[in-house]
Amino acid sequence: MITVKGTVLKKSTKSKIMNILSMKKKYLLPFFVFSILIHDAGCVCATHKELSARNEEIKSVRLDLQLKEKTIDGLLDRLSLKDQEIGRLTDELHAAKMTIEDLKSDIEKLREVDVQMEEKKKEVDTGIEETISVSVPEATPGIEPTTYGEESKTE
Repeated sequence: MITVKGTVLKKSTKSKIMNILSMKKKYLLPFFVFSILIHDAGCVCATHKELSARNEEIKSVRLDLQLKEKTIDGLLDRLSLKDQEIGRLTDELHAAKMTIEDLKSDIEKLREVDVQMEEKKKEVDTGIEETISVSVPEATPGIEPTTYGEESKTE
């Protein structure tokens, strides 16, 4: 006699139970494994869909990054060109400032020369006036000075 959960069973019942248990083992295990595989296959499909979506997102982000890299490279190239242009313009500005300083110096020298020339001109004019007043005899009474136009009329 066999006791199962406090119940005494007969041998025929025992063989029936053993048959049921062996059937359970025989059919339950494959059924259980099959149900797990079906469940996992559904999970795999869902996971595959998620992974595909994520791969698409990654590709999109990668393309975005490549575009942004190209944009950044272009901007860096333009910035480099602008920096070179600023350097060139700074050099030109410095040269222009030096030219302006040189021209200011030249203008000042010309002003000094102009003042000296005016002073010499005044001295020469004064000297000429003194020479003319000394060399010209005093006018004699009765003789009037004639001009070139008047001489041709009398002749």
